Amino acid sequence: MNDDDLDDLQPRSAGEIAERVLGLIAVIGKVQFPSQNAKWMAAHDIARYLSQAEREFIDTPSPAQRDMVNFSWRSEALVSLLWSLHGLERMPELHKQFDVFSNAMVLQAIQQTPHFLQQPVRRALAELQAQEQYLYHQHWRVRDRDLGFHKDEPGEDDPDIDSLISGLVYERRYAMSWVLGYGDTWDDVPTDT
Repeated sequence: MNDDDLDDLQPRSAGEIAERVLGLIAVIGKVQFPSQNAKWMAAHDIARYLSQAEREFIDTPSPAQRDMVNFSWRSEALVSLLWSLHGLERMPELHKQFDVFSNAMVLQAIQQTPHFLQQPVRRALAELQAQEQYLYHQHWRVRDRDLGFHKDEPGEDDPDIDSLISGLVYERRYAMSWVLGYGDTWDDVPTDT
C-alpha cells in the first residue's frame, strides 16, 4: 500500500473500532466460552456489531472445525484493535500469541459493555499509519518466506523472519488495514502483498 492509497482512505472512528472489538469478542467467545458468550451477546444485543461472515458463524449451531480455528485466529486481529484504542501500551511481538481474555480492555468490554462503548479513544492517525505500514512490511516478509523465496533482507527494526507466525501477522495486519479504512466492510479488507 502506498502513500497515495492513504490519502483516499477514511479511517474508522473510535466508536466503530469499539463496536468491532465487541464483534470479535463474540466470535472468539463462541469458540472458547460458547454458553457464557451466548448470554453476553443476548444481554447486550451484540449481534448488531457482527459482520455478515461473523453472523453466519454465530448462527451455526455446530460450526465446522475449520471455521472454529479460523475464527479463533481473530483474537490476533483483536490485538490490533485494542492497541488502536490504547488498550495496549505497545503492540505485542509477532512471534507469540496474545491472551486477549487477560486484557483489561477486553474484560471491561465484556463486564461493562455500555460503558466501554461510551468512552473509546483512538490513537493518533500517524501512529495508526506507522503501525499498519510496519505490519504490511512484516506480512510481505512472511508471505515471501512461506512461498519459498527466502530473499529476506531484514531492516534494523525487523524481527527474525523465522520467529514470525504467519497467521498472527496476517490477522494483525488485516485489522490495522481495516482501522485505516481499507475495505468497505470487515469481511472485505484487502491484504495484498
